[in-house]
Amino acid sequence: MTTVIAQNFRDNPVQTTCPHCQAQILTSTRYEVGGFAWLICAILCIVGCDLGCCFIPFCVPGCQDVIHSCPNCRQMISRWSRL
Repeated sequence: MTTVIAQNFRDNPVQTTCPHCQAQILTSTRYEVGGFAWLICAILCIVGCDLGCCFIPFCVPGCQDVIHSCPNCRQMISRWSRL
């Protein structure tokens, strides 16, 4: 019997066991453009911010998805989407 513990991967690093290398790690995080940034960009274009201001969500980490990966084996563990 295997016990699975649900982890809450959000925008902060998480202490967990890597499913790839089985090491106890603190995940490393990086930001990547996802659906939420595109949605905000489209909304800004619709309301008239189409002279470059609509690209601001692509530079703001709070609008991007968070990728959690293992610092040992560099494998992706989880992706947290803001949508």
